[in-house]
Amino acid sequence: MLHATVSRCPDFPKCKLWQYNLTPLPANTPVAIGQVGLNLTGAGENIRIQFSGIAELSFPETPPYDSVISFSIVRGAEVSPVAYALYSVSVTEANPNAVQIVTIDASDYNVPLPASNELVYTLYLFCTTDATRIGIESFNATAYYD
Repeated sequence: MLHATVSRCPDFPKCKLWQYNLTPLPANTPVAIGQVGLNLTGAGENIRIQFSGIAELSFPETPPYDSVISFSIVRGAEVSPVAYALYSVSVTEANPNAVQIVTIDASDYNVPLPASNELVYTLYLFCTTDATRIGIESFNATAYYD
């Protein structure tokens, strides 16, 4: 089993000041918020990856009723990679407040072992209305194999 974690805080665990780093999230623009690399040298068969992630967004006012916040986890580091997991939440299902915290738990099964023995995954965040990334961002991946 291998485990990787990425966070916006470069000096973990001294992250309190980083929680309030305000970063714009323009509407309808997917933004990479985390990337992990797993070294699978010596891995056996039946590779599967478990993910978790979290992001916190702030809106200038209560977001429109039909707003959508989505995560997309993609395998690879290319500019336009193929999505392997997708999670979205609409404001009608979420807390209709001006601050939204969204999480994701996802899996990738039957993963082929790359020739480089390294798997890279990128977490993208997307919203249909202008928002601000206000902190609590993390992306974790764990690899299991037989």
